[in-house]
Amino acid sequence: MTAHNLPRFTGDDLLHSRPLGNSGLFVSELCLGTMTFGGTEDIWGLIGNLQQEQADELMKIALESGINFIDTANIYGFGASERIVGQSLKNLGVRREDVVLATKVLGPMGDGPNARGASRGHIMNECKASLERLQTDYIDLYQIHGFDPATPIEETLEALNTLVQQGHVRYVGLSNWAAWQVMKAIGITRARNLCPILSLQAHYTLVGRDLEREIIPMLESEKVGLMVWSPLAGGYLSGKYEGPNVSEENRRAKFDFPPVDRERGREVIRVMREIADGKQLDGEPVSVAQIALAWLLHQPVVTSVIVGAKRPDQLKDNIRAARVRLSDDELAALDDVSRLPEEYPGWMIQFMAQYRDHMAQ
Repeated sequence: MTAHNLPRFTGDDLLHSRPLGNSGLFVSELCLGTMTFGGTEDIWGLIGNLQQEQADELMKIALESGINFIDTANIYGFGASERIVGQSLKNLGVRREDVVLATKVLGPMGDGPNARGASRGHIMNECKASLERLQTDYIDLYQIHGFDPATPIEETLEALNTLVQQGHVRYVGLSNWAAWQVMKAIGITRARNLCPILSLQAHYTLVGRDLEREIIPMLESEKVGLMVWSPLAGGYLSGKYEGPNVSEENRRAKFDFPPVDRERGREVIRVMREIADGKQLDGEPVSVAQIALAWLLHQPVVTSVIVGAKRPDQLKDNIRAARVRLSDDELAALDDVSRLPEEYPGWMIQFMAQYRDHMAQ
């Protein structure tokens, strides 16, 4: 693949583009996740151990399908994923400006207390290392991979702002933070005139709708973009772990993550199967996994859904999910079977809002 062969991302693209948060940066509604790149005999090997040639094939499929958004992290394969992603873009002849590169920092990348976390030192060191591995001059979206209780949020945000001022990073985001933590960070950036928080990367699925309690209302209020990781709940929403003749010899048997309430999940998958059975794409049956991805793409708060794969056929099936359309009745059925139990203060807020709801329309 040469640079001029890449999609130009016009209005006729296979995938829609959406602005990431309150910005002029547009990303494809599907993002290629690269956690499966570069694993060895460790936790990353359980997730995937794709090497350069295999990764190049997946990258080519993604780019030719209209995906312009690629997400990785320094901790994936302890740097191997970033190296493979950077080399793959070179191997495929991709123009740097045609892709949006996102990576993350937090996890331990060496021995000692300062080789981890969201301190200024670790962020500055690891950004430099990520740039080298990715073979690029800048990172489009640099994300803090989780909350660091040992570092003041102010220190983390000041470090990110420095990287933006230096031109090494274009935009910044967070991952796996609670609503109050994100909101505190937003308040600090506004008070100190720092670069804004553009996005949150978080887990959100039909069997994991916890974000709807506090985080999604906050994202909508503050115009922060949502990137969804593990949209199939570690493969659970493929449907292959529920039903007759299910084998436990699979990835979830060795690495049961993210956690899933199997009792509630069985009912969700039953409804998903019923909806999938009535649909086709290009004469082929729609899968349960494609219903799960399509549901996310129907949620207005979602900016981009991160899809990963070990095989080309898996990635192609995931990409095709963007063409699955769900009717209002189908969305209602999925909502009914997967809805969160009511909790305080949610039910009280809804009850008290009736006094003014009609005046806020």
